[in-house]
Amino acid sequence: MTQATNLRKTGISAVGVVPWGTHFCHFYQTKQDLLDILVPCFIAGLKNGEFCVWIVFDPLDEARARKELIRAFPKAAQHLSKGDIQIIPHSAFYLKDGILDLRKTIEAIKGKLAQALAQGYAGMRVNGNEAWLTEEDWKNFWRYERYLNDLIANQKMIVLCTYPLAIAKAGELFDVAATHQFAIARRRGKWEVLETPALNQTKEELHDLSRRLEQRVAERTAELATANQKLTREIAKRGKTTEQLRMLTEKLRALSASAQSAREEEGTRIAREIHDELGSALTTLKWDTEGLLELASREGSYPASRKVIKKLEAMKSLTDSTIRTVQRIASEIRPSILDDFGLIAAIESQAQQFQSRTGITSSFESTLNAVNLNPDQSNAVFRIFQEALTNILRHANATRVNITAEAQAGHFVLIVRDNGKGITDEAKSRPLSLGLLGMEERARFIAGKLTITGATGKGTTVTLRVPISSPPQADTDR
Repeated sequence: MTQATNLRKTGISAVGVVPWGTHFCHFYQTKQDLLDILVPCFIAGLKNGEFCVWIVFDPLDEARARKELIRAFPKAAQHLSKGDIQIIPHSAFYLKDGILDLRKTIEAIKGKLAQALAQGYAGMRVNGNEAWLTEEDWKNFWRYERYLNDLIANQKMIVLCTYPLAIAKAGELFDVAATHQFAIARRRGKWEVLETPALNQTKEELHDLSRRLEQRVAERTAELATANQKLTREIAKRGKTTEQLRMLTEKLRALSASAQSAREEEGTRIAREIHDELGSALTTLKWDTEGLLELASREGSYPASRKVIKKLEAMKSLTDSTIRTVQRIASEIRPSILDDFGLIAAIESQAQQFQSRTGITSSFESTLNAVNLNPDQSNAVFRIFQEALTNILRHANATRVNITAEAQAGHFVLIVRDNGKGITDEAKSRPLSLGLLGMEERARFIAGKLTITGATGKGTTVTLRVPISSPPQADTDR
């Protein structure tokens, strides 16, 4: 499996892409909330060449699920007739003679995955609505969710479990969150996140670390500006020759490259500190909480013990949520996806995040799985791409961005087009256009070429060409 195809589009704007083996849950309030999540999710699965299993329960039955899927995606009728997606009532999947049979359920999942892979599907996507669970069923089903995490960890499978927000007991809500990698909620058409004082405090601490990084970068930039001024005065004072001017220019560019490298190194260091130190501390806290929870569980059914258990369960859930927040903010400072999955996957993920964050429709097309660029080149290309998106958000007034990545005559070519107001020659040549200047310097440092064109009312196109050392791998899955 290539790095690019390991990431799968979920069709859910708040989630973006996830790797195979992801097990997450969704809380809903209304039937429309349920449709707003599941229909786009299964459409994305069908478009990704995945085998889909939709396990339905009230308020959706087989007929309504089929109707809503076809209404949103007419081609779904062909997929249904071919068997690319199965819509199954919960009683046929989870129950045997009306009784919960989790062994049967596990074997059904294993069998369907093996059959899907044997038939050439990219993998399998599953959703089950667990609103039918009774209090008697819940304890065993909670263990099943934990087992499911281990089952799909290294498999080409994505599982989304659906629960109604109207869960009878708050403790069950924590049980659900604890047995999944992450949780999302949809209420009355809007995304909602519950933030506690402890979580807010952690976010403030992480934000302070980010501010410190920006301050250090600003100091390095000021040093570079001072060096630039000194070089300029030296040129004016001594009237150096053309060769001397060229050498000084190269020195200035070297200083600029050094400052850029320093920023990347500083970002990597701080992201590592956040992930390793704060993440390690939170993980230790989670283990301690689990230990206390196990100890409290042995104390019997005294009312005080039950209260302690519920409190510890809430603390454990909060710790899990905070760990995910630490990982997300560390990724924003220095995206680990660039190191772990490569440039193509990083660009695709960044485009998805940009669309989710700004509401600007973003599409990404690539004929490549991976591209043979060195770390400095990959870092520079990714930062140029980030700056291009930032400029679109700040200046373009665009509603759509199209991004393409391809190989042309020994070069990696990245093209970013928007449908905004269009950049003018005057705007490009302004002395304070530091963002554009930084993009050009980054491109020059990696022997690349950056071209920015635009016309009033017709949008702007940013084209980056970077030489590659060997032919890239074609993406045969697209």
